[in-house]
Amino acid sequence: MDETNTDFVDQSKPKVKSERKRTQTLMALAAGYFVDQGEGQAMSIFSPVLKTLWSLTNMNLAWITFARSLLQSLSSPFWGYLSDRYSRRKVLLIGTGLWGIWTIVVGFTQTYHQLLIIRVISGLGLGCLMPATFSIMADTFPPNVRGKMLGILEAIGVLGIIIFTIGLGAMATPELWRIGFYILGIASVLSGILIWFLVDEPVRGEAEPEMRGQLTQEDAERYKAKISDVKTLMKIPTIWVAIAQGLAGSMPWVVMGAFLILWLVEVRHVDTTQAPLIFGGVVIGTAISNVLGGIIGDYAEKVSPKFGRAFIGQLSVFLGIPFTYYLFTRTENWSLIKLAVLCFITALLISWPGKGSKEPMIQGVVIPELRSSAFSFITFIESGFAAIAALIFGILADKLDIQTAMLWTVPFPWLICGVLFSGFYFTYPKDSKILRDEMTRRAAELGIKNNMES
Repeated sequence: MDETNTDFVDQSKPKVKSERKRTQTLMALAAGYFVDQGEGQAMSIFSPVLKTLWSLTNMNLAWITFARSLLQSLSSPFWGYLSDRYSRRKVLLIGTGLWGIWTIVVGFTQTYHQLLIIRVISGLGLGCLMPATFSIMADTFPPNVRGKMLGILEAIGVLGIIIFTIGLGAMATPELWRIGFYILGIASVLSGILIWFLVDEPVRGEAEPEMRGQLTQEDAERYKAKISDVKTLMKIPTIWVAIAQGLAGSMPWVVMGAFLILWLVEVRHVDTTQAPLIFGGVVIGTAISNVLGGIIGDYAEKVSPKFGRAFIGQLSVFLGIPFTYYLFTRTENWSLIKLAVLCFITALLISWPGKGSKEPMIQGVVIPELRSSAFSFITFIESGFAAIAALIFGILADKLDIQTAMLWTVPFPWLICGVLFSGFYFTYPKDSKILRDEMTRRAAELGIKNNMES
């Protein structure tokens, strides 16, 4: 694998990226994320069909989901390091494009064990997309718009959930489920090709205020990541705050994603055909909220570079507590429309922390050549806990009831998350200054004239 994709580019000259090129890169990466999110829904949609067709148990289905998620989580650091070390476009072509062939193969499986093995293999490639995308986004867009751009990326991914859920749902039959996996696999391969041709591989660090428009590929090669550098991530306090709050903050999303429809049906007695419509309010609200949160986060950073993003992220987390508590305890005998509106408003207010706050702050404290590894390290830990979160809900629901389980696994973890978010007030200003000082030092070392406009 070549170090970079610069076959016909003079590496001694700085690249000047047009707005069109940036938008093109964003849309190509978003296309990959769109398909990735849709692929994540496949088993949940086809599980009822496969359960009946192959006489599977719930545990059989759980093992498929668990194994895929585990391998995706375990492979994430590997893909993260490759993305930091080599051409991110090539990593994405292999992990997203070529690996999509395994999703096609799922459609050819004839037994449960074949399906389990192929899903495990396909899971190895699913950890590729976001570490490389996270790094490319940071090097394509300057700090003052990263929240908005990450929000747009996430919103398009959420749109993928909606469209693929509807489309694959129509194929959830014994005759058509295989075609669903063929379509997903082909879409994955095509998204990899799209990324290869449309993503303009940025120079690592070129979007930093101290470097933007002046850093060359030749300059960036002086700071190429080494495996020994990864351990420096462990020394960044902001990374550990992100992990701590993420462990608490991810549980409510896992629980609501997996069990909100069940709660609506069994506790609020919503018809099984109408409950997904209410859940749709959450999905649509989340899509809009990611863009809104990104824009608000960018504005907050302009107002207060040290504390702005941390504040809006913490505010969003704390807003989730009363809204979800009210949803779970004060909505008896509500109409379908009222429940959908409340779910939409709740989602609209509680989805700011990721794209508007935490992720831009991580980009703001990690040197450019280690950002993929940083993202994959955090994801590795959070994804592992996410599997446990659903298990905790299941235990509480069986021992107590679904209503009580919801209260303990949604509002309560967000209370802990909101408190832990306070850690960013202490760590981010210091860690951000360390990065800015390092980029200033590199600029001086390379003889680059400072350009603090972004």
